[in-house]
Parts: sequence; C-alpha cells; structure tokens
Amino acid sequence: MTWTRPLLALLSLAALAAAPACTEAESRGASPAPASAAPPARVVVATARGGGLDDRWVFLGEVEAMRRAELAAGADGEVLEVAVRVGDRVKEGDGLLRVDGSLAKARLAAAKASRTETTQELEQARRDRERAESLGASIVPEAEIERDVTRATTLETRRARLSAAEREAKVQLGRHRVFAPFDGVIAARWVDPGDWVSPGSRVLDLVDDETVEIIVDGSAELVQRIEPGAEATVQRGDQQVPAEIVGVVRALDPITRTAKIRLIPRERVPWLLPGASVDVGFSIHRDEPGVVVPRDALVYGAVGVRVIEVQADAATPIEVEVIATADELALVRGEGLAEGDVVVVKGNERLRPGQPVAIVEPEPPR
Repeated sequence: MTWTRPLLALLSLAALAAAPACTEAESRGASPAPASAAPPARVVVATARGGGLDDRWVFLGEVEAMRRAELAAGADGEVLEVAVRVGDRVKEGDGLLRVDGSLAKARLAAAKASRTETTQELEQARRDRERAESLGASIVPEAEIERDVTRATTLETRRARLSAAEREAKVQLGRHRVFAPFDGVIAARWVDPGDWVSPGSRVLDLVDDETVEIIVDGSAELVQRIEPGAEATVQRGDQQVPAEIVGVVRALDPITRTAKIRLIPRERVPWLLPGASVDVGFSIHRDEPGVVVPRDALVYGAVGVRVIEVQADAATPIEVEVIATADELALVRGEGLAEGDVVVVKGNERLRPGQPVAIVEPEPPR
C-alpha cells in the first residue's frame, strides 16, 4: 500500500495531539503540587449564659384624676347663686351653689313648732300621770290613771316622730346648697342663676387634678407576672417617671380580653394631666428554661431560627426556639444548647455545617 505525503503529515499531527502533554515540572522529574485547602472562616463569638432574661413590656395607659365628681342639686328650686366659674380652684367645704330654700325653711319652721307644742303637752301629761299615780287608785279611778299613762306614752311617741321630721327638714334645707367635697378645680358649669333644677340635676364638675392615677388595660400574661407593690415606668415622649403598681384586677374583660391595672406615679410631674395617654413599661423577668445569647447570634432561615455553635473549631448549626427578646439579648431554647456554649455572633450568615472557623475575638459578656 502506498501512502501519499499529505496523508502521512496528517497522521503525524494526530499522533502528536493524542499524546499526553508533559508539564514543565515533569520534564524536570518533579511530582505535581496538591491543591491548597480553604482557610478557616474568621468569626466573633459570645458565650451563652443562664439566669433568664429581663424583658420590658409596654402597654398604653390613661391618666385619670383620682377624684372627679359630677356635682348635682339635692333639691328642686330656682338657682339663686353660682359662686364659681370654670377653672376656679376650691377647697373642701367651700360653698359653690345655692338653690332657693324658702319652702324648705317653712317646712323646718313648721316641724320645730309642732315638736315644741308636743313637748309642752308631753310635760303636762307626765305631771298628770305622776299626780294620779301618787294619789293611788283609792282616790283617782283606775281608768283615769291608765288614761294619763297612755296619753303620756302617746305624746312621747309623737314627739320622737316630730323630732325626726325636724331633722329631715334640716337635711332637706341643707340640700339647697352645694359644697365642694374635696380640693380641686371646677371643670364644668352647667347652670346659671335663674335656672330651675331638680334633685339629681347636674350643676358643676369638680376635678382633683393634683393627684392622678394611671389605668392600663393589660394582657392576661402580664397580670400573671406582676404583683401590687412592683415598680413600672410611665413615659410620654422623652419624659418618664417611676410609678407603683397598686392594684391588679385578675379578671378579663369579656370583650377586650384585657385586665385593669392601676398605678400611682411616685412623684408629681406637670405632664401627667388627666385624660392624657402614656406608655407604661413593666419589667418582666423571663425565667423559662433556656439560655441567653446576643440577638446577633440568631440566624433566620426560611423555616426557622438557628444559632451556630463552635465545637472543635468547626461550625455546628442548632435549631432554636426564641422564647423572648429584650434589647440586644434573646432567650432561646435548643436541643444540645447549654450555658457556657460558644456561639457565633459575627460571620455566622454563610457558615456551612462543619466548616472550620477561627475566632477573631470573643464578644464581651452582657
């Protein structure tokens, strides 16, 4: 078989292409270098601690005056005088309003006259009874003695009834005036001289704006964790004042499912005005089983939360349940996670299970 020159050239090129290429190292007789391993991931860590977590729960509160009264007229009649106007400060016992009491005065005078008349008759009846009893049945008939005794007893009863009527007339006359039941400020005035009022008619509103309390509608979980005597913080904007919990109603409203909590501020501040809304913060100690870690240690995934624990200089993910968070800390619970374990707080987002890590610096304890 005869080969042509072009065909031989092509075969020679194919053989050269199929032959393994030799590296420069092989040409010198040296073995190939192995691939270099990836360096450990540099991380910042912190130590998980026990002891629970101090949390702060904030609820909306309403400032209310401790004493507020809708003063009403105690008798019917024409208003003769209203001694105060809105904004006036009054002292306990000050006269605020006067209703015409002419009829009540007449009734009181009649009651006094009737009692006086009956008292005179009673005194005469007692003298007659004593004289008859002293003479005895031998001189005064028995029936007459009984009549004198009965008359004296009847008059005693009548005088007692008239004395009660006189006291009632005095009370009714006193109801024609309205007095301040406590120190405060007039918040509303509903009548003027010349108006006609009836018993129960609203005439003035009085508010004690010097002493206030805060009412909070708290959750069921909150009222289970607080006790009277504990302290809370009342805040409005950047101003705050401590307050004492003085009352907890451990019964839920059937509609709102909240319970009433009453607090008294420990000091009087001008911004605590009746009717104002404030934030009330309660310090709650969460002592459920678990450990406290920095919130930066939490890695949120599509289906859960985990922390990366450092074990033998390698990353070990642990699924956790977040029980509570407060400021920069979190109370978590996870299988195998215990107090004293080292967790990653920086550089934990892209760590793979088992990946080597190098601790740059430990996070200081909090």
